[in-house]
Amino acid sequence: MIRLACVLSVLLLTMPSGVLAQASDSSVADSVFLEAQRMAAEGRGDSARAIVQRRLDSAAVGSPAYVDALYWRAVVAATAGDAERDLRVIVVTYPASRRSADALLRLAQLEMARGENDQALQHLQRIVVEHPDSPDGGRAQFWAARVLLNRGDLRVGCARLTDASRLTPPAQVELQNQIGYLLQRCRGVDTSVAAKVAPAAPAAPAAHEPSASGKARTSASVQARASSSQGKYTVQVAAYSTKAAADRLRESLAKRGYDARIVGQVTPFRVRVGRYDTRAAADTEAQRMRAQKMSAYVTAAEHP
Repeated sequence: MIRLACVLSVLLLTMPSGVLAQASDSSVADSVFLEAQRMAAEGRGDSARAIVQRRLDSAAVGSPAYVDALYWRAVVAATAGDAERDLRVIVVTYPASRRSADALLRLAQLEMARGENDQALQHLQRIVVEHPDSPDGGRAQFWAARVLLNRGDLRVGCARLTDASRLTPPAQVELQNQIGYLLQRCRGVDTSVAAKVAPAAPAAPAAHEPSASGKARTSASVQARASSSQGKYTVQVAAYSTKAAADRLRESLAKRGYDARIVGQVTPFRVRVGRYDTRAAADTEAQRMRAQKMSAYVTAAEHP
């Protein structure tokens, strides 16, 4: 089991020195949470978690204060699994919250630490697509560039690194230095084609058209797995700020035989697949979708 020290080291990857008490540039954090983070870093994790839990218990479910407390509970979590669970709740259930971009970045860092780079890239891309004004944009592009460069994809990786340099303010000196160091690998690399490519929508499935027999098998399989129209659980694939983007993904999923729908009349427009009587059934479907390079998370189903 990964204990607190390891969790904190993963969650605070690339944080500049002196910024331990700063989760993100996106907001000024509550002093109580900052104190809890300091306590956790000093080895007093149980006390830190007790402070955060009291704030969580006193907040109305779904309120900004509730999401803040949920986020900070992830920051001071005792294990990576505990941290990831709260981060996933934020990015799936509260994608429009002010903590969503922070949660996506930390979740991606946890995934990179496990070597799950495809999932990490999807979460980093969601920051760029869903939170274009987030101060985390430069950091997200930097981490995406590192993954791509390590894979040998110099053209796209260097384009992302250039974006990271542009989006990172001069005050973030350490991050700028890290970007500058990696940019040495990009000398002579033509990034013009990659730079013109619009960012891919998160979790977009492959564009191939299955055969007729493949469609039938996929449709029957999906219908069998979506066991009840009144199911308690569902699989969320993405959340968008515009309905047009959600419609495109829903149509793409429908062509592949998925029972996809859009949930919400205002932003965020959530794209979800199926309804399942048990969480185990929903988890099985989510795993199948992730195996196809799609982002998929189990959450409580909305009322039909």
